[in-house]
Amino acid sequence: MRILLRNLLRRKLRTALTVGGIMIGVFALTVMGAMSEKLSLLVKGGEDYYKTKVIVLDSQSSAMMGGAPLTMDKQTAIQAVEGVVYASPNVAMMLDEDTSVSFGMPSMIVSHDQQAVQYETFKVKITKGRDLKADDRGRVVLGSDLVKTLKADVGQTIKLRGQDFEVIGIYDKTLTAPDNSAAVSLADAQELVYQSLPEAFKQSIQPEALVSEFHVYLEDPAQGEEIATKIQDQLEGVKAYGPSFFEKQVSQSVAIFNLIILSGALIAIIVGGFSIMNTLTFAVIERTREIGIKKAVGARASRILKEFMIEAAAIGVIGGIVGMALGSLMTWIINASSRSSGLLLFLVTPRLLIAVFIFSIVISVVAGFFPARRASKLNPVEALRYE
Repeated sequence: MRILLRNLLRRKLRTALTVGGIMIGVFALTVMGAMSEKLSLLVKGGEDYYKTKVIVLDSQSSAMMGGAPLTMDKQTAIQAVEGVVYASPNVAMMLDEDTSVSFGMPSMIVSHDQQAVQYETFKVKITKGRDLKADDRGRVVLGSDLVKTLKADVGQTIKLRGQDFEVIGIYDKTLTAPDNSAAVSLADAQELVYQSLPEAFKQSIQPEALVSEFHVYLEDPAQGEEIATKIQDQLEGVKAYGPSFFEKQVSQSVAIFNLIILSGALIAIIVGGFSIMNTLTFAVIERTREIGIKKAVGARASRILKEFMIEAAAIGVIGGIVGMALGSLMTWIINASSRSSGLLLFLVTPRLLIAVFIFSIVISVVAGFFPARRASKLNPVEALRYE
């Protein structure tokens, strides 16, 4: 250990700059990786939620962007389609009236259908308080992240779109969309949407008739695509999306996005690897006579190789630890500053930190191998003559 420290501290500035090169790469990989982890878990949650059901929307709506509402009278017609067990009416809207586009999952107000619970495979547990009942009005269950954003707790009263709601429960953390949602009864959600409609539209519809979309539960989830086609063929004015839609439209897009953001971070850490190669190459040149002496007294080539490889690995360990610490701190700061808006972009997970740490060591060892091999191959007689 003393020899290792002595060798690293021979050229303090150069070693510091080399460590800094790896540190910057690891920092970038940690931050970008945390963003990728958050997106990936959101997508995984969406896949788990949609894989057993069909989503039905108005024909003028977009599955990703929303649009025109449906009406409750479609429920009976949907449930009459062969293979359908239950069509759950759902209402969803932004928590804030400011609907400007933001990166990440926005805070949402969603309706809770007690009757759908028996068919739902994507279970969200209550960690405090209780869940909503069919006759609950003016009550809300909050996601684990939204609780922190609103600084609320069970028993407190909060405002949703200007109306008072009593917090009766808090959902357990899922690392997906429910964490940033406020669940209210269907009737309350319909009333909130109704109040947000233009006055001209209010005259043509009643609050209890409003539905954003229907989540259709099936006798056989494997028949989801076929049943989606049946619903779209048999009902006018609707679009039906099968379980594969979410994976095709969202998962593939997020996979490409993750590839792009991680590629930039990987380039940064590879550049850091070249700085290690450069530093150890100069170290071999400066210590040529020393290497010659070691070989002259019996040191094997493998020992010389091991010595330089350990130095490279040490640089990777130091740069990796510091880079991960700074990257984790940065993600925490950004998440904390954006929590008030309900936007949490980053998620640092143990598997991310382990992967980044291992990669920083591997890239350092690989970069250090070539100068280390050169050092191990030096002819002791020529090395002793080196000036």
